[in-house]
Amino acid sequence: MAKVITYSNSALTCCSTIQLDSGEKVFISIASMPKPSVVVSKSRLLGLANSAIWEFNPQMAGGYDAYVRKLLRAFADPSQKPKHPLDAIKDVVMTCGSVSEVVDKLFAAERRMNTPFPGEE
Repeated sequence: MAKVITYSNSALTCCSTIQLDSGEKVFISIASMPKPSVVVSKSRLLGLANSAIWEFNPQMAGGYDAYVRKLLRAFADPSQKPKHPLDAIKDVVMTCGSVSEVVDKLFAAERRMNTPFPGEE
């Protein structure tokens, strides 16, 4: 089972490192102002981020409001209390056994960004 190696969600840092069943490590980083973004990277030796495997930012979303709305929509379960994006993304990554599975799930979540929740139009 995947395990959390590091986790920080404070005013200064918002990131987590997760070791997958395969032994691979994934680093999730959420930056705020002045350039908000979410980056998920495959980690190398010593926990250094290697290359981004998924990224999302306001420019990709069509503005800051759309960024927040789409990020919540991609990872939220409308039947549950909303979670911080770091926790929601971490929960998705924790279900994966390998980096390739992480990539698949993150892109599936990205496809949900433009899908309204049930009852929304």
